[in-house]
Amino acid sequence: MMPNPPATVARTVCKTVAVLVLTGLFMLSLRFSATVAGMVDRVAGTGMWLALYRLAGANDATAQEQLIVMAVALVCCLLAIGVVEVADRLISRRHTAS
Repeated sequence: MMPNPPATVARTVCKTVAVLVLTGLFMLSLRFSATVAGMVDRVAGTGMWLALYRLAGANDATAQEQLIVMAVALVCCLLAIGVVEVADRLISRRHTAS
């Protein structure tokens, strides 16, 4: 395994911006993709989510929706971090091979 190149401020800023943009795009996919929205609806109706609602004290529809939005944002952010890290490693590997 090859070591990663040293972190620079510019590289960190680029990765941070990429994570923010990808997170936003993933969250927009929820708005514009019926498939993604349907998956979120199915997950939000499971027994695990009902237990999470009770645990979080989300007794009304507004609190439940806020919990869903927070979970969607977290999942989208984690997914974006994963994509950026994989892309960064592939780019780093490509530069060291040249």
